[in-house]
Amino acid sequence: MDDRDRQRLERFVRRIGDLRLWRNALESPVERWLFSAGGGGAWEPVSLGDRWPRVETPVLLRAEARVPEDWAGRPVELELWLGGEGFVRLSNGVTGGLNPFHRSFPVAREARGGERVGVEAEVVSKGLFGSRVSEPRLSRAALVVPEEEVRALELDLSVVAEACLALGGHDAAARLLDVLQEAFARLGRRWPTATETVVARHLLGYRDPLGEVARALPGPYAEKVTDLGLGPEPWSLPSPPRPLEPLPEGAREAVREARRAVAEGLAGLRGEHPPAGRVALTGHAHLDLAWLWPLEEARRKARRTFASVLGLMDRYGEFAFNQSSAQMYAWVEEDDPGLFARVRERVREGRWEPVGGSWVEPDCQMPSGESFVRQLLHGQRYFERRFGRRCSVAWLPDSFGFSPGVPQLLRGAGIRGFFTYKLNWNETDRFPHDLFVWEGLDGSRVVAHSFDNPGIDYNGDVVPHDLLGTWRNFRGKRHHPETLFSFGWGDGGGGPSERMLEAYGRLKEFPALPRLRMARVEEFFSALPEEGLPRWVGELYLELHRGTLTTQGEIKRLNRRAEHRLLEAEAFCALAALRRGAPYPAEELGRLWRTLLLNQFHDILPGSSIREVCEEARRQLEGVVSGAAGLRGRALRGISGGGAGSSWAVANAALWPRPLSVVLPGAGCEGVEDLSGEPLPAQRVEEGLLVHDPGRRVPGLGWTGLRPSGRRGGARETVRAEGSGGGAVLENALLSAEIGEGGALLRLYDREAGREVLAGPANRLVAYADRPREWEAWDIDADYAAEGEELPPASVEVAEEGPLRASVRAERRWRGSRVAQTYRLLAGSRRLDIETEIDWHERRMLLRALFPVGVRSHEAAFETMYGAVRRPTHRNTSWDAARFEACAHRFCDLSEPGYGVALLNDGRYGHSAEDNVLGISLVRGPLYPDPLADEGTHRFTYSLFPHPGDWTQAGVVEEAFALNSPLFAAEGAPPEAAGLVEAEGLPLALGALKRAEEGEGLVLRLYEPRGARGRAVLRLDPPPSRVRRTNLLEEPGEEVALEGGRVSLEVQPFEVVSLLLEA
Repeated sequence: MDDRDRQRLERFVRRIGDLRLWRNALESPVERWLFSAGGGGAWEPVSLGDRWPRVETPVLLRAEARVPEDWAGRPVELELWLGGEGFVRLSNGVTGGLNPFHRSFPVAREARGGERVGVEAEVVSKGLFGSRVSEPRLSRAALVVPEEEVRALELDLSVVAEACLALGGHDAAARLLDVLQEAFARLGRRWPTATETVVARHLLGYRDPLGEVARALPGPYAEKVTDLGLGPEPWSLPSPPRPLEPLPEGAREAVREARRAVAEGLAGLRGEHPPAGRVALTGHAHLDLAWLWPLEEARRKARRTFASVLGLMDRYGEFAFNQSSAQMYAWVEEDDPGLFARVRERVREGRWEPVGGSWVEPDCQMPSGESFVRQLLHGQRYFERRFGRRCSVAWLPDSFGFSPGVPQLLRGAGIRGFFTYKLNWNETDRFPHDLFVWEGLDGSRVVAHSFDNPGIDYNGDVVPHDLLGTWRNFRGKRHHPETLFSFGWGDGGGGPSERMLEAYGRLKEFPALPRLRMARVEEFFSALPEEGLPRWVGELYLELHRGTLTTQGEIKRLNRRAEHRLLEAEAFCALAALRRGAPYPAEELGRLWRTLLLNQFHDILPGSSIREVCEEARRQLEGVVSGAAGLRGRALRGISGGGAGSSWAVANAALWPRPLSVVLPGAGCEGVEDLSGEPLPAQRVEEGLLVHDPGRRVPGLGWTGLRPSGRRGGARETVRAEGSGGGAVLENALLSAEIGEGGALLRLYDREAGREVLAGPANRLVAYADRPREWEAWDIDADYAAEGEELPPASVEVAEEGPLRASVRAERRWRGSRVAQTYRLLAGSRRLDIETEIDWHERRMLLRALFPVGVRSHEAAFETMYGAVRRPTHRNTSWDAARFEACAHRFCDLSEPGYGVALLNDGRYGHSAEDNVLGISLVRGPLYPDPLADEGTHRFTYSLFPHPGDWTQAGVVEEAFALNSPLFAAEGAPPEAAGLVEAEGLPLALGALKRAEEGEGLVLRLYEPRGARGRAVLRLDPPPSRVRRTNLLEEPGEEVALEGGRVSLEVQPFEVVSLLLEA
């Protein structure tokens, strides 16, 4: 488009803006209102234009509007802006959300005249993105008669002008300018020009009901607010010379002629430049369940959004909409049953489509494999119970990267398609595909699709720029002729608008633009080919938002603790039911799981939310941990028969037998013995009585019994700690560790293997300037290491001398913070724990621990959902270099043939492996959106575990499990040692042991954690009568041969196996 045409277009755009001043024929303000601060407070009168008497969230507003008598036979709407986002209910049954893009509510298609309309509104003093409204006021409340032909013409012309701009140098663009020219020529002949009429309308352009709410919207959103604003008011303005009057009939006829000119021009142009390309539209309202607003506000947002969508469905018969997240539906079902019933009706019609199949749209890196299973189990069961259908497409537009374990779990829950948008956010490498087959760790595959909208990402607007740009960006054209496009205001909810749906009708067959249709997501995915698509194997790593693996570290630690306590509680509640007939607390366990799943939402677990969200997450997760621990203890006491103070049952939640090593809190006895009377090695420690006999085993998914004793058994293996030259030495039969006077680990010698473990001082604590260029809580920039400062030397002292556990404490002070670390080693153990307490008072700093190890490998293993992913330790390519910070669950490991070193943790996820240096991120201090993120005390443990053999052979998986799920004890009088399962052959790991969702059977979920294949044999005690494989939704499949209580399984690398054990 040359300069002359660009100037013509700019003039037309200005004239189109002028038309918006004529969108209403008549207005009647709603002046008198009642205000209540909610919670049953008193009602007080307020008037249109007033500030709220008090700023609280939410408030209630009520009014009664009367339609003027002389409006009989006319359409009437109510236009509102009451000071913030809200929910509106009219006495005619209309409900809807109130936000900058939804401010008009239908009152009557043909008014009777004189009728009264009740208005009730629940409003928060916040904008769509949680921004504070400092002085909320009743800015706009008016019944209006729309000038429908003018509104339609304004949309006609807007679409043509936007298409001109989008098409740029295309031949059709110049022809579209001619269409605009002809339309304005026909309009101008009879358009009002009388001074009083024009000035009255012109003054409307300075009306700014949204005020600071509009100014606080993100830039792309603010540009889309179709208000009449002409900008700041000049020094002075005259009073309107007359009230608004409808257009004269001659002007209306001119409007109709202009519309005919547009239709005729487009029809002719369509023959020369037919639509090119195909785009399938799906209405969408991405609503973050917490982010810049708390959970309680997200509940209100869900109700508003659902009501707005249903209102639009009543008016636009072709409109199709999708919505994910069972949690959101559950909130609406509880808060507004009538609204939920309307949703169910639209689902039955096929116009409202539940998608995703998960409880929330979770983070897809940090949750455990079992947590992701429960997202799908609880989500799919909810959708099936409420809507009679399951979802077949995972809908995860905004999650920050995806574990390679995800495809197998999706397929196990009946999901074959996968949608995301976030990979377009890569800051270094462009992800090469938008239509592909994604293959996971075990070889499971799902068909994956994305689109690249040059507008507002997955919150698309139905405008030529976004639609044409999306089609042009679609790289999968040679495999499929159509791309998906989700539209609707999102992140803060809201959903599609009337303007979007009006634009859709005009753009469906627009010249030179892609052809549009409304589509259901699952119908679109069902048409995608599976053969011939490019294949992506392994994780979908997002080259951005790496800081979310560390920010708000306490939430992450509690998440890990909750996952393990729930695993233990379920397993021992199931065993108590099996062995003792105890009632299984399914309802309570389900509630705890759903609380955990909610807090794995992709802005809660990553720590990228406001302070209120993070504080509530900590409270809720603490409740999950304590609730699960209580159920675990109750179950174990039930197994042991109670009897407080008489003895202990010591329980093992692992699949494999484990060495006896447990702390008995509050044990007042001198020692303990087994049930045969043999005394056991014990040591008094700060937490209680440590019983540690690594040669003795506790059965897998079982227990053993201990009794108080007046004597202690002799230790077969010992450990010692002693001071040395300002530092200290920790030593057992396997390892010798030297802690320097500065607090670092100077030397770690493997006495059994006869080799040095380290290549230099380790556990170096380095604080880096952490000032990402944009997303503060989200990002760690690639050059962060350029500004690093090692923490100063520490005070070092021996804390425990042995003989079963020895400890050395090192304390460092740096600026306003303190780091206290306890190096701890048990007799007979290869695991050197570093128990850490950080009192953190720094902003925009990142604290990491670095371990240069004496191992060389081009790859490191990082635990992920039900398996491990290998990542390069070099930086050969930009793809390699971009993975400078990556997710590990309980371990990352660097191994060479014959030897390796693992770095374990109990609740930290950000890791690195560059050359021979393993690193773990400990704490950050971003300022946005929570300026006090990570402030205060953090307690966690990370451990160094050197091992003969590589990580697949050396017990790394088992040791990482032990760090996170140590043996635990409950007082009681247990029977002899017993366990549910003895495993032989291919080593497997436990995913879950639980009561089946239906029936009395138990579900035993196992997985192969190392990437090996082979036969695993399980001996089950007591033996079930029948064993069947199930999918992740617990639907029974093929029967498994059962001989004498033994089950033989052929297992593939990283395979997840779910068995239904029936009595």
